[in-house]
Amino acid sequence: MDIRIHIGVHRTGTQHLRKMLALNSDLLAANGVCVPEPEFSEKAFARAVRQLKAGEDVEQINADLLSTLTQDKEYRRIVMVDPNVSGTLMRPIGKEFFYPRIGTTINRIVTALEGLPTRLFVCIRNPATFIPSCYSTGIKAKPEVSFDHFVSEANLPGLRWSDFLHRAQMKKADLPMTVWRFEDYPFIWRDVVQALTGIENREELVGSTAPVNAGLSLRGAILMHRYLQENNVATRAEFERVRAAFDQKFPSHLGHNHDLHWPEELTEGMSENYEDDWYYIERMENVETITAPQVP
Repeated sequence: MDIRIHIGVHRTGTQHLRKMLALNSDLLAANGVCVPEPEFSEKAFARAVRQLKAGEDVEQINADLLSTLTQDKEYRRIVMVDPNVSGTLMRPIGKEFFYPRIGTTINRIVTALEGLPTRLFVCIRNPATFIPSCYSTGIKAKPEVSFDHFVSEANLPGLRWSDFLHRAQMKKADLPMTVWRFEDYPFIWRDVVQALTGIENREELVGSTAPVNAGLSLRGAILMHRYLQENNVATRAEFERVRAAFDQKFPSHLGHNHDLHWPEELTEGMSENYEDDWYYIERMENVETITAPQVP
């Protein structure tokens, strides 16, 4: 048995991917693939990490974790999709890095899975849209945080996904990874599910390419933050009404979430760096990439 863990990142279609896995649960089960419920698996791994920190026996932690994930049934593969492995939605960037603690987290997971072949799966996204999208979604949980504070410490032009991948591999090349881009995801989701689960024929998968990661635009999030600072919104019900109103008036446009805030040259520079970084990622050791078919 092996395990495949999709570690995110946030705002890259993970909810759509989870839905597609659920829609195809019978097909996957028939192919010996276990897909634990996200909340269930997240709690199981969180418990395993706590046990590791407490110095409990690694072999027993491993046995208990696998028993919990599989419910003691026989499978050839366990598949997890959990963007929170990488970090939190409201702290996706540090001063120099995406998700500064990723290496420590992956090290604990690999230790908890002692001896079990593991492969990581990652979807990355243009930082010029990724960072605003994280904020625009996360503000609904932490409305007191301004966008300027959200990005205040980050060296935005210096952020590279390749560095994130190196740290997720714990700077070793023996932890295999599969990587794709959010911008390609609507066209390759079947390829992603096939790579993640190992089913032979992706055409057997049912599902749709419905829009993914729609939500509040950055401009809407900034205006909502300002509104909440200037007006007394005392109850959760009132907050939900405000949120719904801003969602309706300021929807994001699936990839154009940097609207009316960043200088154009910063957006263009981050986008160019992203393309250069992808060229490097495609050539990283022990990293496979999934790309959209090229149109002649």
